[in-house]
Amino acid sequence: MPGLFIQRHAEAVSNFCKVGVVYVHPLVQDKVQGDYQTEFDIENGVNTVRVYYDQPSLKIPFIEQIIKLFRFYRANFIGIKKLNQELGSIDLLHIHILTRLGLIALYYKWFKNKPYLISEHWSRYLEITGEFKGIFRKWITKLVVKNAAIVTTVTQNLANAMKNHGLKNKNYHVLANVVDHDFFQTSINDLEDNQKTTFINVTCFEDKSKNISGLLKVIKTMSGKRNDFIIKLVGDGMDFNDIYISAEEKGLLNKHVVFTGLLEGKALVNEMANADLMVVFSNYENLPVVINESFVLGVPVVSTNVGGIPELINQKNGILIDRGDEEELEKTLNNYLDNKLEFDRDIIANFARNQFSSETIGLELFDLYQSVI
Repeated sequence: MPGLFIQRHAEAVSNFCKVGVVYVHPLVQDKVQGDYQTEFDIENGVNTVRVYYDQPSLKIPFIEQIIKLFRFYRANFIGIKKLNQELGSIDLLHIHILTRLGLIALYYKWFKNKPYLISEHWSRYLEITGEFKGIFRKWITKLVVKNAAIVTTVTQNLANAMKNHGLKNKNYHVLANVVDHDFFQTSINDLEDNQKTTFINVTCFEDKSKNISGLLKVIKTMSGKRNDFIIKLVGDGMDFNDIYISAEEKGLLNKHVVFTGLLEGKALVNEMANADLMVVFSNYENLPVVINESFVLGVPVVSTNVGGIPELINQKNGILIDRGDEEELEKTLNNYLDNKLEFDRDIIANFARNQFSSETIGLELFDLYQSVI
């Protein structure tokens, strides 16, 4: 799941050029055949190398970290060497998520004369998170970003946040996330007729950022006044049990709140397509792809005004509210239930399907590759 955005970018641009992906992952002892285990396959048109490496058994803090780092980099170079054999040659590297992988890109630029791009997705650069720390990390990141041919971010807000940390590059470029093709296969004119208005929230159940507990408070207040709606909470994660127990204690479970668990593929698409309104009540975000996916399905979105979200939501496709404002969220949801807010699902879907398709994003990314070469 954490690599889903990267996978979709790779598959999209593979329609226009040869693409190889290297993925490395540590495993516990006795799970790896030798120190490194390499697997190669062509997945959805993308040459994919997975390299698994053994975790060190030596539990001496500093030395253990050095060994881990060494094996991480060696696994990556093993994967790149395998791709060189399969592809014949590599013209450029596309690095997703800093900072460790950036050193590999620097090596290939300085010693192999291969340019590189960076795509950054991480909200750690946002001021509210305060997670971009460490003098050495910052220095290395600045060096990596400065030497990149292009830096892509999913929003201008994230690009600005990186620049505010001194991560300077003359070629920042906003590149949207790809919406999976399953979302484009659904007709918005052939949906189920809900007995009650259905809100939906698709989340990784990490309450610090997603603020599902705040959302439940609003639903609890509304449930004492009306009974014409439900909200479906889709997903799984570290705070799932706490949220589930909270909904049960509030008397909301299976009355106003329905937990679906983790859904993928057509099951997820079907659940989202049959919702009337997507609700995002996050404390901080970059730009969750569920908003893009909702728009492709013609579903309007109510969201907090955080991160890069206001770059996408406007009066034609949704409503923005202040972060943490439970009264404003309740008022907005009540207005929707009372038909005081109306949206044209066809207009929402038609615009999004042109913006977030694999063909559109793939061609845009290919043009960036060509400009670098």
